[in-house]
Amino acid sequence: MDAVELFREFYLSLGMPLRAIIEYRMRRRGATVSDLFERPYLLYFYVSQDLGPHNAELIVNLFVDFARRRRIDSKVAGEALRSPDGWRRFVQYLEGL
Repeated sequence: MDAVELFREFYLSLGMPLRAIIEYRMRRRGATVSDLFERPYLLYFYVSQDLGPHNAELIVNLFVDFARRRRIDSKVAGEALRSPDGWRRFVQYLEGL
């Protein structure tokens, strides 16, 4: 299972209104969606900075639920979007499946 493809599937599942807000805020900061797909942990950063930490936690919880439905350890998924190290561990976990 490819971690980036899984994240892309999750991101597209968020729905157009939420993605539009996230992408608008990212563009105002000079970032693009391709930056997000290269470094998925930036989603938490951008949402936290621009939409508040409570919304960033909501995104993490949605990702954990998304991963859980695919039988991925929720603890590993919960850390994936919070930091580069969390994402690295998530990628390694998926490579081991």
